Amino acid sequence: MATNNGNKNAYEIRLEVLQSAIELADSAHYQRLDKVRHEAGEKGTYELPEDTRVKDALRIAKKLYTFVEAANDEQSAE
Repeated sequence: MATNNGNKNAYEIRLEVLQSAIELADSAHYQRLDKVRHEAGEKGTYELPEDTRVKDALRIAKKLYTFVEAANDEQSAE
C-alpha cells in the first residue's frame, strides 16, 4: 500500500524485489531449457536441466535487497 507521496514501505519493496528475482530466475531457467532443446536438435531427446528457480530467486532477491538497503543507507547519510 503505497502512500500518496509514492514512498513504499519495507514490505512493498521486498515484494517487488522478490517478484523481480522470480522473473530473472524463470528467465534464466527457460534460457537453459531452450539451449538444451536446441542442442538436442533433430534427435529430439534431451535431459531437462535441474530446476533451481526457487534457490536462484532467493539468491537474486538477497543480492537485490542488499543493494536497496545500501542505497537507502547512503541516502540517509546525506
